[in-house]
Amino acid sequence: MTFKTVLTGAIVAFLTVAPLAADAQMAQQSPSSESLAMEGVRTSGNIARGAADVCHIDRAKIDRFKAAAKQNFPAAPDFEGAWNLGYTEAQSTVDRFAKLKSSNPAEYAKQIHEACPALDHGIDEVTNGGK
Repeated sequence: MTFKTVLTGAIVAFLTVAPLAADAQMAQQSPSSESLAMEGVRTSGNIARGAADVCHIDRAKIDRFKAAAKQNFPAAPDFEGAWNLGYTEAQSTVDRFAKLKSSNPAEYAKQIHEACPALDHGIDEVTNGGK
């Protein structure tokens, strides 16, 4: 299983946690390999933030996920910048879950139960080479 396949699965499972915004300009033109890599890194950073702050996944596992992203998106000219942007952009998701936890604990538990195990498994697939 490739990083892209697993990452796509993690994104789909995590959409309730980290909705992604599309760049209108990229939709109008064919994206370069660098821009695709930057978006992959940005998405990975976004997922990592949700994994850390919403799902409370172990920091060491998230660090391994970051290392795998760096290895799998070599065309990204500014890996750290894209990672940090994605990580920062997930703040609204973290805030939304914090609010949901206090306003509707049952719905919070349902969403966490659906998203977090899939996300944890997806990160395991990426960091353990699909084993």
